[in-house]
Amino acid sequence: MIQRYRLLLTSLILCFFIIITRFFYWQVVKSSSLKERALSQTYKLETQNPGRGQILSSDDFPLALNQTNYQISIYKPNLKQDLDSLFQKIDSTHPGFMIENQKNLDNFKNNSKQLWIDLPTLFTNPEKTQFQDIAGITIRQNQSRYYPENKLAKDILGFIAKDEEGTQIGYGGLESYYNKKLQGKIGFILAPQDATGKTILSKKSWTSPSSDGQNIHTSINRGIQYQAEKILSEGIEKYKADSGSITVMASQTGQILAMTSLIATSSATPSASKNPAIADLFEPGSIFKPIIVSMALDQKSIDNNYICDKCGSPRTIGEYTITNWDNATHPNATIKDIILNSDNIGMSYIISKLGLDNFLRYYQKLGLSQRTGIDLQGEAKPTIKSNWPEIDLATASFGQGIVVTQVNMLQAFNTIANNGQLVKPKIAKYFTNNLDQKFYSKKQNPIPIFSSETISYMKEVLKYAVENGVVNQFRPKNLEVCAKSGTAQVAVKGSYTDSSTIASYIGFSPCNNPKFTMIVTINNPKSSPWGSSTAAPIWFELASKIDHLL
Repeated sequence: MIQRYRLLLTSLILCFFIIITRFFYWQVVKSSSLKERALSQTYKLETQNPGRGQILSSDDFPLALNQTNYQISIYKPNLKQDLDSLFQKIDSTHPGFMIENQKNLDNFKNNSKQLWIDLPTLFTNPEKTQFQDIAGITIRQNQSRYYPENKLAKDILGFIAKDEEGTQIGYGGLESYYNKKLQGKIGFILAPQDATGKTILSKKSWTSPSSDGQNIHTSINRGIQYQAEKILSEGIEKYKADSGSITVMASQTGQILAMTSLIATSSATPSASKNPAIADLFEPGSIFKPIIVSMALDQKSIDNNYICDKCGSPRTIGEYTITNWDNATHPNATIKDIILNSDNIGMSYIISKLGLDNFLRYYQKLGLSQRTGIDLQGEAKPTIKSNWPEIDLATASFGQGIVVTQVNMLQAFNTIANNGQLVKPKIAKYFTNNLDQKFYSKKQNPIPIFSSETISYMKEVLKYAVENGVVNQFRPKNLEVCAKSGTAQVAVKGSYTDSSTIASYIGFSPCNNPKFTMIVTINNPKSSPWGSSTAAPIWFELASKIDHLL
């Protein structure tokens, strides 16, 4: 009897501990997951996707906006009408539907195991109203990016695509750089539901409203952008080039007015993968010469009356000989002569007077060894060597052995246009929300680089070179221009090749209080390698249009 009592007591105690342990497991260990499951059965969570912000041109015309359309899904078990008649009805509402989806529709109709299909064709709001009350059809709202000007400024805008998680994000250009501002904040509604899944209105729900993305108001001038793409496309075809780029900047603010890069096809279309104006490094060649002269004048290594008394013959440095592009020499050349004749020999003597330390100091100040910080995704960082033999310093004077991006070069050259002040390139002017509130980025003050005396004389030099050089034949009447042409050989596996060149032209207009600064680069033009006969005509043709569009 006592043994039975003990056995019963032990069993009761054991059961008690098992029950307590089980309670502990459900209420403590598994409480979070059980609470989550309970909530999922009694509450439903609905997300609210925000509208992506628009991207607008300088005249507030939308370059990128959202387009709302609808996707139709069909569930066979709930259908109360024949599939063929349903397809015919959709086709009559959206002509071409049957042709667009013939293969998918046939598979869906003939495969008894396939109960569900998402139609890839997207429908407009008026179209989808014809089907929203049909049993077996589900309609989902779909928001896509729409570019009203088609491919205009695609290098600048970028594009929208889904990431690995299926979320639409920006890739390249402004779409990527300002993705967080553009995409806004996702909202949600947590509402109680009954057993059928319907919302219980009498019970409390929780809401966190969505917030639409901000709109970007840019400095892109649609007229200039259109002309830049048109003229560059024609120039690439005319000069039988592989590709080309144009970037136009407002001289006093650094705001980008237009930017385009095209490759040689039947229609010269933009590169889909990158923006060469900010992503490709190149040796600038002779367009770098005015920068070196500005450094030397500003440092007072030379003065305005400098004469190269050694320019009557090639210059030899060790085992290397520096000659001019046409093998000619220019004895007793002045600064104006050196820039006009694009004299490599004269430039090598000027940079020798400047000295390596001063050269590198100005090079850093001009931002040539770092990214400009332009608000576009994919900007490359220039590299600069640490070892500088005498010959390398000499060749740097005519833009060889150094690499920069086109926007780097434009920023540096623009300091001459902007009275010696460096301004960083920028595309976004300000942002607005759906309440029309304006938000501005932190203002960057201009950085003084060159003295006004240096700049005043450099403008004389550049104007003289234009009006007395071969490019003057392309200059429209009454258009004042300060500019320089360049031709750079392309380094292949550590050595230069004569078969591939980059022709370029850079300058501003007018010379005093300029409206714009522009760089044109043409890659491997086969009709002529020289920047003065390929890039320069493109520059002047576009400049004549810009003068009327600003």
